[in-house]
Formats: sequence, structure tokens, C-alpha cells
Amino acid sequence: MASFMDEEPEDKGKGNIHSIYTNICLTLIVICLVIIAVTSVLEVTVKNTGNSNVINKIAVCDPQNGRCVKVNAGRRLETTN
Repeated sequence: MASFMDEEPEDKGKGNIHSIYTNICLTLIVICLVIIAVTSVLEVTVKNTGNSNVINKIAVCDPQNGRCVKVNAGRRLETTN
């Protein structure tokens, strides 16, 4: 019975091919993951820096009577017609 401390078997050619195949597959996976990560970071960065000076305005209105809410000078909400 062989233990893990014993020397490797003499059939290194078959193991070497599997080792190269595994290294190539893992390298391709890593490259794809790096590309996905970089594109995600760039997308988030471009979206955040491109809209930094834009102020979005939202109107809260009642569709039945057309009254809307506004903020007055005292920072309270009031309804308008």
C-alpha cells in the first residue's frame, strides 16, 4: 500500500497533460473574472461621476384631485392646487 509520502509513480506524462490542462482552464477563468470585475467597476464609476451635478426632482401628487406636495420655507410639506 502506498502512502502520500512515497515517491510519485513513474507515469508522469499523463499527469503532466492533466496539470497543463487544469492550469490553462484556471487561467482562463481568472482572466474572465478579472474582465468582469474591471467592467463592473468602470460602469459604476462612470454612472456615479457622470451624474454628480444633476439634481433629480420628484413631484408627489394625488392623481384624483391633482393636488401636489411642496416644501415651504420652514421645511414643512404643504399641498398646492
